[in-house]
Amino acid sequence: MFELHQIKQLVTVADCGTISKAAEKLNITQPALSRSLQNLEYELKTPLFARSKNKVSLTETGIHAVELSKELLSQAELMLGKIQEFYKIHTKMIIASCAPCDILFQLRDLVCESFSGIECETIVDDEDEILTKLSQGIYHMALFSESQKNEDLIQIPVQSEKLFAMIPEEHFLATKKDGLFFSDINGEAVIPFPLKGHWNDLLAQKLPDSQLLYQSNVESFDKVVHASNLISFESDLLTIDIANHVRIPILDPEAQITYHFAILKSNKEQFSKLMQKIFASVNG
Repeated sequence: MFELHQIKQLVTVADCGTISKAAEKLNITQPALSRSLQNLEYELKTPLFARSKNKVSLTETGIHAVELSKELLSQAELMLGKIQEFYKIHTKMIIASCAPCDILFQLRDLVCESFSGIECETIVDDEDEILTKLSQGIYHMALFSESQKNEDLIQIPVQSEKLFAMIPEEHFLATKKDGLFFSDINGEAVIPFPLKGHWNDLLAQKLPDSQLLYQSNVESFDKVVHASNLISFESDLLTIDIANHVRIPILDPEAQITYHFAILKSNKEQFSKLMQKIFASVNG
């Protein structure tokens, strides 16, 4: 029986136009490619090429074989994706969160305690994307910034988080120690959080006139916020001790969220033990 790599070789020859160019693209020798194609013809019991002294071209049957081969390769890629997705879903549990919050990593530890031998991965993603992938079974659990209007979900409020601005002491906004609105900060250069998530999405929305100086990683963020006199942010769950800065609460209602843990109702039995631990943690 022919092998999948022979089918790929046939398609590559058709795409490149010559065996020599195809061999170069496939990183094999021309004689090795010629032998492999001859073996394919033998297995198919059908000539695919018309050969002359200086030229090799596809026969009509060969052209049809290339069309079928492309369909076969497409199906093979689809099968591979489905197998990998099945493996990922059944050997790894994924918790997706709208932000890299502390409760996300606590949940990861609870999952590891509840499911022996199962790998647990944490992902920060857009909330609409989280909801879609949770419904599809790609994500197993999720943390949203608010309760979702979805009857297919079981949701538990697990932790609240409030946003604060870190204002340099000499900045004119540092006198407003009772609180600031986003509108007060809009237009100022600020350093957002180093990781994507809900809070950075909110800052981009509420500070349209500000220069948002994103940092590529946590280490560079830490260095910049401690070395500069720019406005940055922290929360009551993620504190950053910055010298010569004043910690001022953000007064907009959007600056306080309650994370909601969510699973599909259809997975209630599977996650019953985990849910008990989460309830105990929240109520404890």
